[in-house]
Amino acid sequence: MKKTLLLATASIMAMAATAQTVIAPPTVDEAKAAGYAALWGDYQYGYVIPNETVLTDNADLKVVMNNGSTDKAGANVSITGLNTELFDRAFNIGSAADFGYFEPVYSLEVISNGIKQPYAIFTVDPKIDGELTLYTNRGNKKQTVFVWDRTANEEVGTYVLVSSAQPGDYGKSLISEATVGLTAGHSYWVFGSETGSNIYLYEMTYTPVSSENYSVKEFDASKFSTVIVPPTVDEAKALNYEALWSDYKYGYVMPNGTVVADSDELKVVMDNGSTEKPGANVSTSGVNTTVFDRAFNIGSAAGFGFFEPVYSLEVISNGIKQPYAIFTVDAKIGGELTMYTNRGNKKQTIFVWDRTANQEVGTYALVSSVQPGDAGKELISKATVGLTEGHSYWIFGSETGSNIFMYAMGYNSYKSSNYGYTGDSGTSAITDVIVNEQPQSNVIYNVLGQKVDENYKGLVIKNGKKYIQR
Repeated sequence: MKKTLLLATASIMAMAATAQTVIAPPTVDEAKAAGYAALWGDYQYGYVIPNETVLTDNADLKVVMNNGSTDKAGANVSITGLNTELFDRAFNIGSAADFGYFEPVYSLEVISNGIKQPYAIFTVDPKIDGELTLYTNRGNKKQTVFVWDRTANEEVGTYVLVSSAQPGDYGKSLISEATVGLTAGHSYWVFGSETGSNIYLYEMTYTPVSSENYSVKEFDASKFSTVIVPPTVDEAKALNYEALWSDYKYGYVMPNGTVVADSDELKVVMDNGSTEKPGANVSTSGVNTTVFDRAFNIGSAAGFGFFEPVYSLEVISNGIKQPYAIFTVDAKIGGELTMYTNRGNKKQTIFVWDRTANQEVGTYALVSSVQPGDAGKELISKATVGLTEGHSYWIFGSETGSNIFMYAMGYNSYKSSNYGYTGDSGTSAITDVIVNEQPQSNVIYNVLGQKVDENYKGLVIKNGKKYIQR
């Protein structure tokens, strides 16, 4: 069954505080009703969504579609040529940026200069901290999805996501997934690389920290082809690791240079670049979740939202208070790395620095920030970023006043059956969307939040539940 019945565009819906927001293209019927032009003169191919279209504006965030171009005053939405059976329509996104582009982005006009077709660029303004997940693909062509924080770094801006995928012959239907933390009050541009045509963006999902869906409730290791977790205390004892604070009930100290994973997909080595602190703490007490019972203590000299280049482990570890873990990750096969972290109600950032990119000058592949505050001390943040085969990365956390708990990392290469979006994540279900907070109303809405009657055909919402009207 196609994904049609699960899509929800939360354009003008009133959202519950515990809901996620799903941003997806309108259906063709909804596009016709809105007066959008047919794509290539025929709606069988899709339609053109006008610049400045507000896709979502609710209590959690506002999303506006644009491309910065007056020559191409709109963006294509395709319903044909999609190489997956999970979705039936997609935004065509792209920009003047190429695969693994690392130049600063100062305006929509600059990033849209020279694009071949009307490609979508999104302006995302979160009103509450949370996580944005993007689902994209473009056959076997290499692609990068970018998220540029316009507000950060004293409004100079910085990349918070440069998630690249190059599936090649591993599968034309693979849907890549990337999740990045967004900060309330900041403004972001979301765009794709030039792939020779465009990238299909099927949907974006925003999960605010106030959402009951925000935090990880369980960890299923079977969903990853390579899993990186700290050894148990018994395993640490067997390896003669030093007890933390002289007692194993607190955890242990993992020596620098420890190989924590070495599979056919990637190699992960724990280090912190420090001779004064030649190891990193693993905690088994004070861990504030019932999902995990131990965690790497990670951190660095970097503060929340740090944007300076990282040239050595020694520099990034200089001045850290305790032995914090930094990970060196070498991707043998391209794929996606997911990290699970928290630190109570303190603000934190997880960084992934691509040492190989930009002719080995390096660049950030991820700067995922979260500031849960009073939203919940137990919240576990999640970030997913694409890794490129043959590249080497450093993963580290911000200085939070103590450290960050890194509970687990999971990797899925392109070869893995669990790679990307497979249709069973449940993040896009419309069940979290409340259209009308007046219970037992007889008013019927389509997925755009527009009132319709019983003659409307397709997915509708009545009394907070979804139905198919035929």
